Amino acid sequence: MGVIADTHDNLAALDRALEELERRGVKRLLHAGDIIAPFTLKRILARGFEFTGVYGNNDGELLVLSRVAQEAGAKLAPPPLVVKMEGLKVVIIHGAGGASETRSLATALAKSGEYDVVIYGHTHEADVRRVGRALIINPGEACGYLTGRRTLALLDTERLEAELIEV
Repeated sequence: MGVIADTHDNLAALDRALEELERRGVKRLLHAGDIIAPFTLKRILARGFEFTGVYGNNDGELLVLSRVAQEAGAKLAPPPLVVKMEGLKVVIIHGAGGASETRSLATALAKSGEYDVVIYGHTHEADVRRVGRALIINPGEACGYLTGRRTLALLDTERLEAELIEV
């Protein structure tokens, strides 16, 4: 399963990320927020991924984003979004405040013991680690605006491992 965040309307970078996911045979895509505009969400959904995501702090036009997702049969909701998939309990958040506060929130969710996987964005910094039995994933930024790196993550749900990919 693919995990992306912070696409920020960078369509060229988004296309590279989506092409990489397709090349690897990914069918399900999780987005940890900051899609930004409805046209970007439409671009993602046009690829046919089974899509689940949350809003980020920079997402605009929430009603239109929601309608676009609903019309495509995708799930897009305010964070936190808790979903069960492939036998795992996954929580998806975006983040709030600074990077350290957001990392602390992800760590606290992992330490709670409630979730198998904690997915977050907002910091634009890739982060894959284990806390207790939970796997924490921040795929970094798909847009590449802040770090200069365009990254995504692949989640292996059978082994409960994630791999960061630069595109």
